[in-house]
Amino acid sequence: RQTPIEIYYKRIHDYLDYKPGAKLVLNHSIETDVISTEGKAYGAELLIRKTVGKLTGWVSYTYSRILLRTSDPAQQSQINGGNYYPANYDKPHDVTLTSSYRINHRFGLSINSTYSTGRPITYPIGRFYYAGSARVLYSDRNQNRIPDYFRTDISINIEGNHKVKKLTHNSWTVGCYNLLGRKNPYSVYFASEDGSVNGYKLSIFGSIIPFINYNIRF
Repeated sequence: RQTPIEIYYKRIHDYLDYKPGAKLVLNHSIETDVISTEGKAYGAELLIRKTVGKLTGWVSYTYSRILLRTSDPAQQSQINGGNYYPANYDKPHDVTLTSSYRINHRFGLSINSTYSTGRPITYPIGRFYYAGSARVLYSDRNQNRIPDYFRTDISINIEGNHKVKKLTHNSWTVGCYNLLGRKNPYSVYFASEDGSVNGYKLSIFGSIIPFINYNIRF
């Protein structure tokens, strides 16, 4: 049984991020809408592994933060007032479980589960009128998150008749992805409809997906 732990801390310098209100679509001078930021990345990683016995596998847990802030206080375009904010890929918690149970010499059961914190996102929270046209009012940068990700896969492996002098050995694997049928959002987007802004989730593996594999080993 192995239980390694790693702790890390790193400073971030000259990381480019978009200005508040940056125009991203059909902008031929996108370099004028980015500013330099600084930040820090820190966390800890824990791994527990079991390699002997009928039940084998490992569990890993990662706590990590990636926080940024505007590096030059004199800049006119401060993000979140110059305070630290989560980077786009900041996901504090990540847990992975991989396990296999050998029932007998022909049958084996495998279960894999993954959980992670949803990534940061900036929500529209209202609207206002400027120069006779409606404008969208957004929350502070990355102050919200899409729903957390959680998925469990399960499979049963069935070995064929293992004869020593056989040229090939075969096996079947039957199982399903996303056993709980969770609609994990890959992204969240917003659309203006009939004078209001509505949010939508785009999911991948949004339902239970069964599978069957036939394997041949030489």
